[in-house]
Amino acid sequence: MALVLVALVIIVPCMCSGNTTSFILDSKRFPDDDRFAPPIGNGYLATNLFSDAIYVDGVFNGYRKDSHRARIPSTASIRVTSEVISDVYRLDMRNGVFIHKANLSNCEVEAQYFAHRLFPNLLIVLIKLMKTSLSHTCLNVHLHLNTGKSSPDFSLEQKMVNINNTRYQYGPIVQPETNSSALPTIHHYWTHAPKSLSLTASEKSHTFKFITSIHTNKTRASHGYSTALAMSADELYWLHSKMWQGLWKNGKIETVGDTDLQQTINACFYHILSSLPSKRTDSFHGLSPGGLSRGGKLLPNVSGGPHNDYAGHVFWDMDTWIMPPIMMFYPDMARTMIGSRLRVLPVVKVRAKASGYEGAQFPWEQAFTGYETCPWKPASDYQIHVTADVGLSLRHYLAASSTTRAAELLDNGGTDLVLEIARFWKSRAVKSTEGDYVITGVMGPDEYHFNINNSVFTNYNAKLSMELPDLLMKKNLASLDKIELDGFLEVSNKIRILYDQQHDFHPQFDGFSLKEKIKQSDVVLLGFPLQMPMSRATRRNDLEIYENVTDRYGPDTGTWSMHTVGWLELGEAQRAHQNFRMMFRNINGPFKVFSEKPANSTEGPRCVNFITGAGGLLQAVVFGYGGLRLTDDHLEVSMSGIPGTSAWAMNDLKYRGFTFDLRLADTVVSVNVSESEDANKTLTMVLQDGYPYPLQIGRARETPNKAFRLRVMNMSDVRVHSGGQSVTGDFLREWILLVVLMITNLLCSAVVNNVLY
Repeated sequence: MALVLVALVIIVPCMCSGNTTSFILDSKRFPDDDRFAPPIGNGYLATNLFSDAIYVDGVFNGYRKDSHRARIPSTASIRVTSEVISDVYRLDMRNGVFIHKANLSNCEVEAQYFAHRLFPNLLIVLIKLMKTSLSHTCLNVHLHLNTGKSSPDFSLEQKMVNINNTRYQYGPIVQPETNSSALPTIHHYWTHAPKSLSLTASEKSHTFKFITSIHTNKTRASHGYSTALAMSADELYWLHSKMWQGLWKNGKIETVGDTDLQQTINACFYHILSSLPSKRTDSFHGLSPGGLSRGGKLLPNVSGGPHNDYAGHVFWDMDTWIMPPIMMFYPDMARTMIGSRLRVLPVVKVRAKASGYEGAQFPWEQAFTGYETCPWKPASDYQIHVTADVGLSLRHYLAASSTTRAAELLDNGGTDLVLEIARFWKSRAVKSTEGDYVITGVMGPDEYHFNINNSVFTNYNAKLSMELPDLLMKKNLASLDKIELDGFLEVSNKIRILYDQQHDFHPQFDGFSLKEKIKQSDVVLLGFPLQMPMSRATRRNDLEIYENVTDRYGPDTGTWSMHTVGWLELGEAQRAHQNFRMMFRNINGPFKVFSEKPANSTEGPRCVNFITGAGGLLQAVVFGYGGLRLTDDHLEVSMSGIPGTSAWAMNDLKYRGFTFDLRLADTVVSVNVSESEDANKTLTMVLQDGYPYPLQIGRARETPNKAFRLRVMNMSDVRVHSGGQSVTGDFLREWILLVVLMITNLLCSAVVNNVLY
């Protein structure tokens, strides 16, 4: 029997993480198209730089399909308007702050804008004036406050406040989503911005502080304002920046050799994280494709839609495109996203019942209440796969979570959500005359075709939803009714999954013609994220066929990210890179703001600050070039080099209670575990020899770059498997074992050579 030796090197040099230039996006001009202004946000408040609007999570105005983010006239859009000699505009993503530096004839001005990460109801503007000569008086640095027109979304009243330069207004929205919905009221305190600022003759510099505090609770709005008022500018900035720096320390991707790519990846994280709260909360209302800084009614005669940035509504984008890569670094944020679906469970159960079905049916567009708010009837009627998409996000979260984290979700509504989704699909599927189960009258991700039957994406996703309750039982995560589980499995095992045996591919739906154009990836999603088992030949055919019929100017970032993942699965690096670069057409400089379509497309950019696209690009990196695949009992890893880089790493990944780094340099991949939630468990690397190599905290392991698995095991099981060798055995013993194996392998090779030759 031949001996197989896999060398595991213990010490690995770490990548340098101190390079801050990759977190800086500079420009001497602000974007001519203000739609590409960057956001500042913290998951509760957000605005686009110098825009006239502030938005608050969960505050919408308008009845049903007219529901949209309620615009609060901005009190943070303060800009220097004096005659400027030169400007620098900087997005500092590491510290979550936008900076405008202006040189005037007699002074320098530096304005900082940020949505406070520690105090989420605050928007802060700090303006520092600095004399360039002590003889200058630096008088009349003019300011402009862009509040825009009064908002038709609120009935606002102002009251006097006994604090200098402080203003206060309050009022409810005008029109709730339903006749029985509450009328959220906002309370808004702010520091009045004068028309000009100046320094006294004795002052060399001074920082002026402008505070905006908004909350639906008056006490919290007032307390936030008074807290900020009592703090210095430096204290406010320091507390905020430390929170952002903490986010980056908890997860990031690093590349070597391509600065633009590194900045783009950082921008993807920044734009998504700006719309997510730092701490887990059950009151979050969900991620919209345009993020929290957009979604107001830009076109007053149009309800929602892409040109109104989808009105701030939540789509499948959050569950399928944005959550998976964020979850691998920030699981609490993923839990918060799932919580936004749990929040409306009672309402979506009512909708299913009203439609004649059991369980829960999620709307295509979710806003405040959970009722359908989609203005396009074909989508609201037929695009029901969103309910399965929510189920898939649950499956992903549970696959990546520790037992403790999984139990927390399941004990707090997660089990009910899993069951209600499965009940919906069981009742929605109908037994055909052939004996299998079909789902008719739907629309898949490809929105060019609707009222179709047996969408292969919808049916397989529904199958996964109906299998999830049984998986919970097998993993001892829930105690469920066996008879009901058998009913789910009866349907899931016999649901119709279209497959053309002659041409070895999956037709998109009943009667689909290869001569028809499709809007975006649909069948391709079977391979990932659905991870449907199929041959490499079938996977290749699906990619080839649907790449040829996909609209080249559809929502590029989602489509081409999944084609990138697919070609990398097949080892087609060049094809993958071609698709990867397609996504960059949708990135708009200088602050790398995504748009739904390329800005030069016939329809224009459509939805702007399109964080769905940012999520798609991150998926192409994490699940494409990173090759991560979550299964029910392990994490598969198959890293690939990213063209243009000499090395790259995913730092502080989270998997089942472990935090670790994955790094690829040349042909060597390393794993370095930094934290473990459970001292009785260990993360093991399972190589192609099938042997579980335990990974020790703080001691990186290298291996030639081939696919491997990471599996969590009990310490006791590892000791038994490895012949009594302790996981915490000393470093010398491991090297002695390797040397013995190496010598044995050389001797065996010599014997074989003598015999053969």
